[in-house]
Amino acid sequence: MDSQRRKSELVLAGTPSRKLWRSLRELWDYRDTIAAFAERDIRVKYKQAVLGIAWAVIQPMAFMAIFTLTLGHLANVPTGEVPYAAFSLSALVVWTFVSNSVSFGANALLADAAMIRRVYFPREVPVLGSVGSALVDLAIGLTPFFLLAPFLGAHVTAWWLLAPFLIPFLVLVALSVAIPLAGLNVYYRDFRFALPFGVQLWLFASPVAYPLASVPEKWKTLYLVVNPAAGIIDSYTRVLAYGVAPNPAYLAFSLLGSLVIGALGYLLFKRLEPTFADVI
Repeated sequence: MDSQRRKSELVLAGTPSRKLWRSLRELWDYRDTIAAFAERDIRVKYKQAVLGIAWAVIQPMAFMAIFTLTLGHLANVPTGEVPYAAFSLSALVVWTFVSNSVSFGANALLADAAMIRRVYFPREVPVLGSVGSALVDLAIGLTPFFLLAPFLGAHVTAWWLLAPFLIPFLVLVALSVAIPLAGLNVYYRDFRFALPFGVQLWLFASPVAYPLASVPEKWKTLYLVVNPAAGIIDSYTRVLAYGVAPNPAYLAFSLLGSLVIGALGYLLFKRLEPTFADVI
């Protein structure tokens, strides 16, 4: 009787939903470790860099200048009642966070290979730390936008106050892509070489160089679901550049896509996780 009871309890504990819930609860217990990894990543990223955290500003500003010259003036991409420079900078600040989170997060396990082989902690921690450190870059990048936006032609309204409340959606998008890529990167080192190219393609597949309104209406729903970054980037451009409320439907599609991709990606990560220390 006791052996049968123990057997049934073991089967119950092994269900996917129970394992997933236990993993998420364990991550909460390691929240201080995640913060420590994020702080370390910030220090390492800007250590011995002459310009330091100024790189978080230079990157979106440089892209904004190039996009404005080529797409805004030469290609004359329509952005409605807002100048192209204001539109592109609002999108690029957000995109920089997504690209940095995915790029550093996907390589986080390999960067901490020695620690993973020797010390136990949830293997998601380095990835979460990388995304957490990118939040600092986002805050730094938003600061010059708020200072320059009125001169670039952005509409300054009370909707700007909504920007911080959209950050969880942005973090969810970054994590939904970074976590499965980090797991796959351990086993297939091709991802290290393919990742920069993939991020560049993702940039032009997102409403960063062009507004979401440019996407044909019949393809817009599919576009928003397949590319979960599209809805949240559009929400930020609406709030920061146009000074209007985000489109709830677009934001919902972004959330739905992030949850689906994130759930499947996290299950894949947990399936690969048991042999990380052996392979890495």
